[in-house]
Amino acid sequence: MALYSNQLSLSSENLVAKKKPKKRSLLRIIWTIVRIVLLAVVIAVIAQLAWSFIIFSGVFNNTLFKIYSGNGGYFYKFEKEYNRVWKNDRERLERLKVFEENCRKIEELNEEAVERGKNVTYGINSMTDMTDQEFKEMLLPLDAYKQLHREGSFIRKMTSIERNNIKTEHPSHFDWRPKGVVTPVKAQGKCGSCWAFASVATTESAYAIAHGVLRSLSEQELLDCNLENFACNGGNVERAFSFIHDTGLVSEGEYPYVAHRQPACLMNEHSKNLTKIESAVFINPDEDSIIDWLLNFGPVNVAISVPPDMKPYRSGIYAPSDFDCKYRVVGLHSLLVVGYGITDNGQKYWIVKNSWGDDWGQENGYVNFIRGVNSCGIEDEPIGLLA
Repeated sequence: MALYSNQLSLSSENLVAKKKPKKRSLLRIIWTIVRIVLLAVVIAVIAQLAWSFIIFSGVFNNTLFKIYSGNGGYFYKFEKEYNRVWKNDRERLERLKVFEENCRKIEELNEEAVERGKNVTYGINSMTDMTDQEFKEMLLPLDAYKQLHREGSFIRKMTSIERNNIKTEHPSHFDWRPKGVVTPVKAQGKCGSCWAFASVATTESAYAIAHGVLRSLSEQELLDCNLENFACNGGNVERAFSFIHDTGLVSEGEYPYVAHRQPACLMNEHSKNLTKIESAVFINPDEDSIIDWLLNFGPVNVAISVPPDMKPYRSGIYAPSDFDCKYRVVGLHSLLVVGYGITDNGQKYWIVKNSWGDDWGQENGYVNFIRGVNSCGIEDEPIGLLA
């Protein structure tokens, strides 16, 4: 500033001496422009500091720096990878705040896993900018499975003939995926339609095992046409299986998923190659009976109570505590058990197919869920299909 002042002072003296008022006016204009530019710089600096304060809430650490370090930050990469498009800057800021909070939780979960010697990791996925309420809306109400055993249910008990034909020798590991009878993991999106995805996944595998043809079937047909269920507001797998038995499913390509109930059922009356099932069977709610069905018939439909820390699961053995399964549950969820295994240190697990997309969990959308302790009720309501 001193340099500017000296220059202006000398210029002013020369102007007075030469009596050229037009140049004096020009200098005043230039000085005004300089002051405006300086003021704009100051405002920009203050705005940047305020922005940082809003985002970081007064806390600045390495994780937050990585979240908000421009084009190299986690959030920028997240936006690009998942093609996020925002209505305006305000929405972006709100999602950034949610993303930041979820990243904090991920860091805390990983630190806790290390401290407790747990073989599990957590990380960023497509749901990291999702609020707790949005996650809850993807799940089923807590009483969704209470009516499955009601009188007159489509799902029947296992017959004595079926029970007597079961081979009871259990290998240490088993997995249906390499046998070509399990479709790739799909994504239900922000819709409480896990009941449809799990029902369809169970049907796809049962039909492939029985008939040697693996078809990717339509979840959207269940949302639009199975009116006894409630589409994105939840549903009952018993009603879904009954519908599949009576009506059948078309392919996913013929009736693609749109993640909401459409105004009318778009089922083509002349559709061919409908896929149906013969029956649905209640399996005894214990580890050995589930393995028996897996080995002899196929994948098993199950339901769990979902704690919040399942959302960022990345890999390893997911083993929620009894406390989390009882007191921190945000909803119920339907899934498909396609196999089981055991780690080198003797930790048993189920291989479970989810419907949260192929970027969630490990092996393109799967979770290794702790086995044999009925964690979060995973062994409470096992259901098998025959096609």
